[in-house]
Amino acid sequence: MALIFGNPSRKGRTNIEEAKKDQRLEMARNLYLGGKINIVTTQEIPNRQVAGTFGLIVCRSYNFDNAFYGLIAQAMDANADAILSYRENVAFHPEGDKYYSCYGTAVRMKKK
Repeated sequence: MALIFGNPSRKGRTNIEEAKKDQRLEMARNLYLGGKINIVTTQEIPNRQVAGTFGLIVCRSYNFDNAFYGLIAQAMDANADAILSYRENVAFHPEGDKYYSCYGTAVRMKKK
């Protein structure tokens, strides 16, 4: 019967995972809007030096906000405080959907 009707514990887990994802994106949004993370399209931030590079981070979604704030959440997970060389791309599907890709290099800046 579990195969026909689905496993109730999985449905509960999915809702919890979605809630955690929403909280993560909300935290990333607040960091960005609060000016706590720098995102620039250039390879450096004027008058600041890079202390460490964590590498390329990428986030994709059918929703731009999810792609953008997901990218910031990934930078937070890597303990980065800036994203350099930020780029975004939009792919258009034949059905009319847009697929957003946001990417950049996660870095930790030296203290001023």
